[in-house]
Amino acid sequence: MTLTVCGDEIVCSKGRIRALHPILDAREVEGRVLVLYDYMAFPRSEPARNLFAYDLSGNSIWRAEDIGFGATDAYTNIISETPLVVGNFAGVTCTIDVQTGKVIETTCTK
Repeated sequence: MTLTVCGDEIVCSKGRIRALHPILDAREVEGRVLVLYDYMAFPRSEPARNLFAYDLSGNSIWRAEDIGFGATDAYTNIISETPLVVGNFAGVTCTIDVQTGKVIETTCTK
């Protein structure tokens, strides 16, 4: 199923999800809608934790953990869906558990 972003809504196979912030990317993976919000919309003095997962009806399931880099801790892009690997503003790639939002592995890319 292809997701469509229409303004402040994400249209998926079972309905619409109202976005909390501007959207950088949205994907449907393993029955979840993964939404990467623009990290610039979050407070700059703390980790953004801007990767969220929703069920196909739009209910929030999880918000991805931060990796302990303080104010520079924000997800920037989805690199792969299976496994879920995302880039981080701190120069780290993170493998995230799609079921829980827990960080499984980090790799420094600097």
